Amino acid sequence: MKEYPFIKVAIFFVAGILSAQFIELNFLIIIITFVAVSITLIFYKRFSHQKYYILITFLFVAILIFSVGNLLAQKNISPINPALTEINKVKNTTAVGEISKIDLIRNDQLIFYLTVDSMYSDEFLIVDELNILCKVKAGKRALKKLYTQFKPGNEIKVTGFYHKGKERRNPGEFDYNAYLNSKKILGIINIDGSKSISVLNPETNVLKNIIFQSRVSIDNRLKEYYSPETAALLRGLLLADRGEINYETKNEFINAGVVHVLAVSGLHVGYIILIFLFLFGRFNIYLRSILTIVGLICFMLITGVPPSVFRATVMATVLIIAFLANRSTNLLNSISIAAVIILFINPNELFNPGFQLSFSAVLAIGIILPHLNELINGWNIRNKPLRYIILFSAVSLSAQIGTLPFTLLYFNKFSLIALFTNLIVIPAIGVIIASAIVMLVFSTVLPFIAIYFAAFNDLLTSGVLTLIKFSGNLSFSYLSITDYSIVDLLIFYLMLSLLLYFLPKFNSIKSKVALLILVVGNTLIYSTVDDIKILPDNKLSVLMIDVNQGDSFLIKFPNGKTALVDAGNATNFFDNGERVIIPLLNYLGIHKVDYGIISHIDSDHYGGFVSLVMADMIGTIFKPEIDTTLSKDKKFEEFIRQNDVKVKYFDEVKMEIGNAVIYFLFDKNLKALSGKSTNDRSGFFKLVYGNTSFLFTGDLEKRMEKFYSSKYRNFLDSDVLKVGHHGSKTSSSQIFLEYVTPELSLISAGFKNKFGHPSKEIVERLKNTGSSIYRTDLNKAVLLISDGENIKVINWKK
Repeated sequence: MKEYPFIKVAIFFVAGILSAQFIELNFLIIIITFVAVSITLIFYKRFSHQKYYILITFLFVAILIFSVGNLLAQKNISPINPALTEINKVKNTTAVGEISKIDLIRNDQLIFYLTVDSMYSDEFLIVDELNILCKVKAGKRALKKLYTQFKPGNEIKVTGFYHKGKERRNPGEFDYNAYLNSKKILGIINIDGSKSISVLNPETNVLKNIIFQSRVSIDNRLKEYYSPETAALLRGLLLADRGEINYETKNEFINAGVVHVLAVSGLHVGYIILIFLFLFGRFNIYLRSILTIVGLICFMLITGVPPSVFRATVMATVLIIAFLANRSTNLLNSISIAAVIILFINPNELFNPGFQLSFSAVLAIGIILPHLNELINGWNIRNKPLRYIILFSAVSLSAQIGTLPFTLLYFNKFSLIALFTNLIVIPAIGVIIASAIVMLVFSTVLPFIAIYFAAFNDLLTSGVLTLIKFSGNLSFSYLSITDYSIVDLLIFYLMLSLLLYFLPKFNSIKSKVALLILVVGNTLIYSTVDDIKILPDNKLSVLMIDVNQGDSFLIKFPNGKTALVDAGNATNFFDNGERVIIPLLNYLGIHKVDYGIISHIDSDHYGGFVSLVMADMIGTIFKPEIDTTLSKDKKFEEFIRQNDVKVKYFDEVKMEIGNAVIYFLFDKNLKALSGKSTNDRSGFFKLVYGNTSFLFTGDLEKRMEKFYSSKYRNFLDSDVLKVGHHGSKTSSSQIFLEYVTPELSLISAGFKNKFGHPSKEIVERLKNTGSSIYRTDLNKAVLLISDGENIKVINWKK
């Protein structure tokens, strides 16, 4: 620490940034204190002992650095006027501003960023400088025309549908809106077609346009020479644009423990340095280093200056300059300098997952790797290839240990095969990047040679993606980790620090192993201190999942078994089963749902089950009897039987699950009574646990409500009602509610949906019965927990 003082600077600076979340220091008071302490130090140096003077000076400098961090963080802590973030969904919104950045074109949309001077609609008027993300959907020809027409710096006018980013609406979800706000982006405008855009001033930003055109040129070359699959991967590796890598592939990278290779960061910058050092190898050390730094800066600009590449470039530049200046290139000191530079420019980067992952990886390599190298050197391995593999594994293991807490915190997955897959994937990615760069060079002068490099890369990329797909889909590839918190993260790093401190003090292997076991054991024990299960054991939990305009309810019974009532919609653009429910189940540690209950065959109720069945996450399906006149019902039946899922049809039966009971309410004449209405054939059941009860109605409408009211009468009385048909006027008749008399009413509906659900009339009718109303459009996901005597509404967000 004495030799590398910047480590201490970084620690106090980071502490100051973190402190801004809790305390606000005053700039004037800091200046007055600074002057007063400076005078005191001058006086103290003359009349006091040198030892105490050094100590007081150190404390003073530490407080000063801490204060600078606090002040800088305060300046960045509220980038957007909170009043503006209350604007949600607004049609026909017009924005006027300058294009600050254009993303590379995608198959179905064009994305660009607008620095807005004014934004208005029938509901609001904003005259302020804001950043807006714009998404244009149009035909391929229209999109390509806009792509070639638009330039960074153009002043344009756009009209479209404005909305905030997707918030955290279910447990474990990523808060995209908070992420956008942290980037000082207020929200998103969806633009339908090119006619809703007009260029007011064609003037361009020269530097930004050069960078953009360079990116477009490289992207076009990649698409020209490579298969779509390889081009999509290389676009991510070289241009930091992962927009054309599909969701399933990204998930396989996460499961295999190699998702870090998709984020252009230190790994990729390291490869670029090696390539440049090879290319400039004949030059003297100074010219070679300068050219490498220039090359790194060019690479950073070409990638669009994403934070991860900026971090890695700063870090690499600091190391190169330190080497040229004949200063020690201690990794910990250099990374500390890089961290302070980055955080000085933007303190919010400290809370960026990419910053946390990249710096924790490099820190771990600097701290843990020397211990592993010492161990490996003691083995006296003479076989060079084997030694290389083991040393490379040690680097990978060090990085994985360092990033493990952040990986668990953000992805809720612990990859069991990451060490193996990284051993193959990381070197392969290096070859893929190098080969792609060579191909790009040859494509300008000798295109016929570039074809061979492209063919080689296609083959190698196909092999890497096949390996990742295979390993990422293995049943044992990862463990789902729930309830991982900041407290657990701090415990992990504290225990790791203790291990690294005491490990050199033990001489024998047995004592070292004993220490390791002791530390790991204590980490596991203390990490459970703050664990709170969202769905507790030995109680009945009912979670109304927010699937936008659709229905989905997850039930966990007191004996631990689970049921999923409906699974929301699945379209070509968004599949609730894949994108909402499966991640939610993984987050909750539910590997397979015992009972899938499909109320009826309408897409906003059964659509999400397709992905769940394909992922083998459903045990038995309960559904209405097959309607041979509905092609979608026949196709779905064929699909679930092909996937060997057991099917049961609704009947008037009682099903006991532990000490809870489901009463399926049914009539044999249902087909004749319901006619052609799929809504009126909805599965209708009552869930009873102790003295508490829940009534699920699907999309049942007034005609069948009247029938069931006449048939079951007072048995319909329930504490909780799943309101029929999303609160539509077609359901929740007065006579039905008089029999149910719910204390709590649950309505699943999309925010500002086009159907106007729930109806004001129905909301008022429910209020008049004395029922408390909870809605996904306003309350997001809603969690109810029953102990058999009382039902509590739980705030899962806390």
